[in-house]
Amino acid sequence: MKKVILLSLLFIGLAQVSFSQEKRVLTLEEVIQLARQNSRSAKRAQTQRTLGYWSYNVYKSQLKPQLLLRGTLPNYTNRSIPVPQPDGTIDFVSVNQNNSTLGLGLEQILPWTNTTVSFESNLARFDNFSDDNKYYQGDPVGVSITQPLFTVNQFKWDKKTEPLRYEQSKRSYVQDMEQASQTAANLFFRLLVEQKNLQIALQNAQKNDTVFKVEQGRYNIGTSTEDQLLQTELDLLTSRSDAQQAQLDVQSLSLELRNFIGLTENVDLELIAPMEVAVFDIDYETALQYAKDNRAEYLDFQLQRLEAQRNVATARASRFNASISASYGFSSLQKDNLGEVYMSEFNAPGSLFRLNFNVPILDGGRNKARMNEAYERQKLTEFTVDQSMITFEQEISNAVRNFKQIIEQIELAKKSEEIALKRFEITNGRYLAGKVDILTLTNARSGKDQAIRSYVSALQQYWDAYYELRTLTLYDFKDGVLLYNELLEYDPKTDSIIEKAKQ
Repeated sequence: MKKVILLSLLFIGLAQVSFSQEKRVLTLEEVIQLARQNSRSAKRAQTQRTLGYWSYNVYKSQLKPQLLLRGTLPNYTNRSIPVPQPDGTIDFVSVNQNNSTLGLGLEQILPWTNTTVSFESNLARFDNFSDDNKYYQGDPVGVSITQPLFTVNQFKWDKKTEPLRYEQSKRSYVQDMEQASQTAANLFFRLLVEQKNLQIALQNAQKNDTVFKVEQGRYNIGTSTEDQLLQTELDLLTSRSDAQQAQLDVQSLSLELRNFIGLTENVDLELIAPMEVAVFDIDYETALQYAKDNRAEYLDFQLQRLEAQRNVATARASRFNASISASYGFSSLQKDNLGEVYMSEFNAPGSLFRLNFNVPILDGGRNKARMNEAYERQKLTEFTVDQSMITFEQEISNAVRNFKQIIEQIELAKKSEEIALKRFEITNGRYLAGKVDILTLTNARSGKDQAIRSYVSALQQYWDAYYELRTLTLYDFKDGVLLYNELLEYDPKTDSIIEKAKQ
């Protein structure tokens, strides 16, 4: 009896501490919204989306002309330097001079041929401080062309891969946000299950306290046995112990959920379960098509194949290495005045042509081995992608089949809960009237508790499967809404979503 009184005091104290804190009532939709706004997963997804945006802009900027200013200012020397003489000897001559260069050029890469074309104007100034003289020389205008030969045109491949990578980053953002929603829903129902367990434990403790008092009265008048009295006392102690453990579990999961959705205030969360669920059919072929159209992984399959093809092309091009450089323009003679450098009568046309090449004669079979390695890696990539696509399709199939089974389970769990609750109320009334024994009441209570837990678990499975399907297909089958729109893209400069023109 002393144990019962002590545990009762502890139980009451625990309940008072729990009820003294401020409460915040949250629905599943509100929890998911907070997760999409505040969770670390959402922040990471937003950062990766912005990174994808700027990476794609780096690629596009390489295709635009660049205005470049080059120079060496100053290049000052004040020391003795070796000067070769006509007879082959070396004289060390003390010099005090500066040699500066400055060039302004407009450079454009032609991605179709990997050709670099530039228009430049260069100026050089030489100062000899020993005799206080200065000279100018310049190339007022000139055009240069550089053309690599036999090498892989990276811009040709980037034109295929970079738009796919950018599209992949946009799809990954939507997937990551849906994954955050799924995680939030999972944490929501984990806490909800423990709150239901706590509610059941509190109700059982109250019921067991009543039953224990009833059995005490019956034992005192001789209508109950001592073993029945001890059993009711044991049930009371167990239910109060379960309530304490459930309270600790609620506090732990509540902290985990608050941290995930970004709630910093120390409040008790009261969750409202979405008791009604939407029932709708999902066709596997339709779900698979949405997944292929919207998932980032499907673009990754294309990128893996393109990268393998690029590696083969790179290995093939590595057999030879050559480039052509040519330039044509006007060049001035050495002048004392800067203005004379840009006067036409002091300029003459000049040109330059250079062919660089590197052709191995004997390479020990290196090129052949490099080509075979690239081919085998391409074959391995094809096998890997084919297997990944099979796994991809199986994942969609399992998700659709699992969702259909969960719909049936929810209907059964709801019906079972209604029957178990009704059975317990009837059995509890018959027990208080003395028509059934304590074992029958205990069985009815256990059946009721299990039915409540099973229904909440079925709800958890439903919403987890629902958000899994959204993540896998980027389509909301419940509302018939496409979650991804390729025409919408994030602009970090204005922190807004803009709609681009459809090509």
